[in-house]
Amino acid sequence: MKSNILVTGGSGFIGHHLIKYISRRGHNTYNIDIASNNPQEKVDVRDFENLSKVFKDIKPDVVVHLAAIASVPLCENNLYECFETNVKGTLNVAILSNRVGSKLLFASSSAVYGNPSVLPTPTSYPVQPTNFYGLSKALGEQIVRYFVPSSHTIFRIFNVYGSECYRSYVIPDIIRKILAGRNPISLLGTGQESRDFIHIDDVLEAFRIAIETNVVGTFNLGSGNTYKIKDIALMIRDIMKRPLVTFVFEGKPRCGDFIANWADINDVPPNWKPRIDIKTGLEMTIEWYLRNSNI
Repeated sequence: MKSNILVTGGSGFIGHHLIKYISRRGHNTYNIDIASNNPQEKVDVRDFENLSKVFKDIKPDVVVHLAAIASVPLCENNLYECFETNVKGTLNVAILSNRVGSKLLFASSSAVYGNPSVLPTPTSYPVQPTNFYGLSKALGEQIVRYFVPSSHTIFRIFNVYGSECYRSYVIPDIIRKILAGRNPISLLGTGQESRDFIHIDDVLEAFRIAIETNVVGTFNLGSGNTYKIKDIALMIRDIMKRPLVTFVFEGKPRCGDFIANWADINDVPPNWKPRIDIKTGLEMTIEWYLRNSNI
């Protein structure tokens, strides 16, 4: 059944992939994003009045709320702006979703778990964020549950990677530095930090299921595996056949960063499971960057 789907933050990494993915399924998709180059899409989720007009005009069956300041350091250094976008923006979206009867899909984050003592981490683990970004997402979850109690899906997304990924993310950062001929390559942290990396294609399928079926609740979106950053760097080097490249870890983590994350994938959406293993996913991502090295 064709639905009207409003995507906030649809010009971002997950958003622009998702719009293409669900449009191919025959749905009517609409993007609003303060960063959009299209003036008609340039709507700020913090602006309740303009956002209300969008909801009134589109009457979305489903709202996918991705718009956020998604950087831990940016949030730590811009607390009020992060609060306005990630919390107030989510409040505006949730109020309007309730008002028009839209199902609401909220992109939360594994950052709500902080530095969990249980790995892999289930959704039942206490929410105890250790940075402001994680706190803003935890508050967003509560807002969504309050305003759309019986028609919401919350995805606690782990570390997404793939084609057209943000430059600041560790996987594209390493790929770009190798392509640029840097050696040695300097990276933040110790290299012992571990992350659960999930490919964008698996994330898109989870959202597709939530859009098209009656999936309500809070779920992890991760691969169910965790890898040290040092090992990821070496895997990328090997796939790219650059054996002479070396890595130097500065020993200094990013502001507000955590040691490890790892999704318990017993807590995932019904009829979904991650399908792309890390080696295949890295090969796909590297292939894209090789074809688009001028970007």
